[in-house]
Amino acid sequence: MNIYEEAIQSITAAYQRALDTGRRNMNAMSLATVNSDGHPSIRTVLLKGLSEEGLLFFTDERSRKGRDLAVCPHASVCMYWEPIEEQIRVDGRVERLTKDLTEADFLARPRQGQLLIANSHQSAALQSVDAFRTRIKAAEASTSESVQVPQYWAGYRLIPNYIETWQGRRDRIHERVAYEHVEGVWTKQLLEP
Repeated sequence: MNIYEEAIQSITAAYQRALDTGRRNMNAMSLATVNSDGHPSIRTVLLKGLSEEGLLFFTDERSRKGRDLAVCPHASVCMYWEPIEEQIRVDGRVERLTKDLTEADFLARPRQGQLLIANSHQSAALQSVDAFRTRIKAAEASTSESVQVPQYWAGYRLIPNYIETWQGRRDRIHERVAYEHVEGVWTKQLLEP
């Protein structure tokens, strides 16, 4: 097993330990992007896939994160799992997923989620929650069983060039390991807490 495979295996094992707790939203991750002026923005998205190819997530490309990624296709994610006192950080380049993968994600979602995606302009100003609820109910009543995948629904893959794992310890001597891709080679380094 090479260093990169070890890093991905480490993330996968920690993620599975988090899922095994049975707690909700263990696939939530903070996603940091920057806009064309270099101003950062962070928000929570859901991890929808993890492999040696990278980490998958989906969003409305018209949202702030979608616009940020269009001008600067680099991002950082952080997943902290309090029940197991572990954290994973991944930095890297972001690429758009194929239309087929994006459509498969959309079609696997519950109908209510599909309706919300298809009838919401994520991050746009909202005049009234009640008016929004009315709009969603109207869409639900007028839409056939099959909700069309919106053109603006996009999938992304974060391809790591830096991975850091963190395991909390009661004595505060936390275990930190950094995996970094530099000039075509992955390295592994322990970090001081």
